[in-house]
Amino acid sequence: MSAKRLVVFVAIVVCGAGMATGQTEWVDHPDNPLIGPGAPGSWDSRGHYLPEVVFDGTTYHMWFTGVVGLTINEIGHATSSDGVEWTMDPSNPVMSPGAGGEWDSVEVWSGPVVYDGSHFHMWYSGWNGSKERIGYATSPDGTSWTKHPGNPVIDVGPPGSWNDYVVRSGAVIFDGASFKMWFTGWRSSLDGKVGYADSPDGINWTKRPDPVLEPGGTSGNPWDTPMVFHPEVEFDGSTHSMWYSGGDWSTSYLGYGYSTDGVEWTKYGGNPVIQTSDESIESTSVIFDGSTWLMWYVDESYQISHATSDCCSAVHVFSDGFEYGDTSAWSAVAP
Repeated sequence: MSAKRLVVFVAIVVCGAGMATGQTEWVDHPDNPLIGPGAPGSWDSRGHYLPEVVFDGTTYHMWFTGVVGLTINEIGHATSSDGVEWTMDPSNPVMSPGAGGEWDSVEVWSGPVVYDGSHFHMWYSGWNGSKERIGYATSPDGTSWTKHPGNPVIDVGPPGSWNDYVVRSGAVIFDGASFKMWFTGWRSSLDGKVGYADSPDGINWTKRPDPVLEPGGTSGNPWDTPMVFHPEVEFDGSTHSMWYSGGDWSTSYLGYGYSTDGVEWTKYGGNPVIQTSDESIESTSVIFDGSTWLMWYVDESYQISHATSDCCSAVHVFSDGFEYGDTSAWSAVAP
């Protein structure tokens, strides 16, 4: 991907605290892509996928899935002082598949991370060659991870259900009372839908039986058929905002939806809100730093790029000092 490739970013953001719905443009960083593939023969030689970014008050942390082939994906970690210049963790990969016969014995995929002030909490996905499920792990530093002994914490659905083949974590927020998760469920390779689950502690989850976001449904512009996948959710105290990939594995763009309860979603009529002129967007991470929206996204070449938006500088700023969101929930209370 050319470092100077023009990206067409037009996003809509619902601003809280009585602010009107606003539109803005995302500005692509001139040095994109910021993170390319690893060295030939390395664990991430093909590139990186599913970035998850957290700011801990002083440092940006990114976790991502290293891609080396069609299998044996592992999780890596990088840090940055500005979200642009990244230093790879010398311990990479920081999480690897489990032993033979375990639920995550073939692959592990990076998932949403919440920082509680002392520990990082990740809901990652694991593949054993036949099913993909969601597990939970904790870390004091983002490098050394302890997998929960009761994993997986979210299993696939019953045979014949919409998520009986794959459940892959996408976003987790803590809303002050409970944890909420949005995940992708598959029954085959091209029928992804977004599901929802909640939990009092981040470990014991209750899934809704039906998906909360399905492909298509936009009259005259079925851009997100045949599937929707990899949701990213932010919560401003009153409104949930979701960015999600839609399309198929060859051509996918980013759509936007909003919801008051995280279950009933309205898709923006102007979707897709983020698309490129020459490549698909397959996953993204979004946080708000108090004045600017920050996005890290992955294209079909598994390269990580960065974009910013100055829209709605007052959103997410509350008198209690908390910021609510999935990968940016620095002040969240986690288990």
